[in-house]
Amino acid sequence: MICDPSGLRLYFNEFPRRPPTRVLEAARRALADANRYPDEALAEELKSLMASYSGVGPENVHAASGGEYVFYELFSRLVKPGDRVLLLEPTFTSYEPILRALGAEVHKLRLEESSDRWHLPWDALTSSLSSLKPKLLVVDDPNNPTGSRMFPSEDAVREVCSSFDGHLFLDEAYTEYAGYSSSRLITGLDNLVIFRTMSKAFAMAGMRVSFLLAAKDLIRSIEGFSPRFELSRASLAAAVEALRDPSYASKNAEYIREERSRVRRALLGVGELRVYESLTNFLLMRFPDPSAVERLKFRVMRPSFAREFARLSLGTRSQDDCALRLVREALEAGKALPHAGR
Repeated sequence: MICDPSGLRLYFNEFPRRPPTRVLEAARRALADANRYPDEALAEELKSLMASYSGVGPENVHAASGGEYVFYELFSRLVKPGDRVLLLEPTFTSYEPILRALGAEVHKLRLEESSDRWHLPWDALTSSLSSLKPKLLVVDDPNNPTGSRMFPSEDAVREVCSSFDGHLFLDEAYTEYAGYSSSRLITGLDNLVIFRTMSKAFAMAGMRVSFLLAAKDLIRSIEGFSPRFELSRASLAAAVEALRDPSYASKNAEYIREERSRVRRALLGVGELRVYESLTNFLLMRFPDPSAVERLKFRVMRPSFAREFARLSLGTRSQDDCALRLVREALEAGKALPHAGR
């Protein structure tokens, strides 16, 4: 097997294959009228399709562009300078810079590592919500970069939402891979906001399409603030076509679940490498020491909370086999060094 490290792109959590031809063709047709603003009727259809897909009403949906812009749209409506915000540690890295730019006072709750997964410490969370009284709690579930589930049930989400006066922002970017969602709680909880994206299982990262689910009053507030035409003609047309028949996203998610299991089993047999269970399209690995990560001949994401960790996105089977080979080589090379990993 030819294994070319330069051909590996396993750090952005993208889906490794393109969306169906019908989705790409819809985008191409839309570009023929690139001189025109996006079709408002198509934008309304997209909201309806997103609502149906998520099990909520169209009034509970805000169709938006890429995640970072959506985070700003939402956080700027919920947080004022000096307001306290509670984040997890580790968590998705885009939240904190936006919140600090808005003048928020950022506090962090450290996840607990236990066996082959990470946990949200319930007592510490309850205590922090009581003492800090944050305006916003941000939870990515499953968590990035650990891949672990944070809330064990919908009841846990309800309990948190009822325990403080701020909003719970629940990032469900990996919901298709995880197989669970709290979206049906939206209509009963005014302080719950859920983020969803079409960048993962829908294989549309380059289209920059995402959406928020929230109480209708908050959705109206956000849409009164956001640009009239937030999505391009191509992105809008592609997203509508994808959601008219989202079955391909389910098949993509099934592939990822199978490949995730296969790759993790293979990695568990490699030296002193620790590989955590995951509900996403990536695996968090803990190497014996940071130098082992530095010996990898391909690019991986290295979480900032500890340098001996690396996050590996899943690709095609051949790409993943190449990555497995390179991980083995990096660890084998370490054994030849004096006092390696000591």
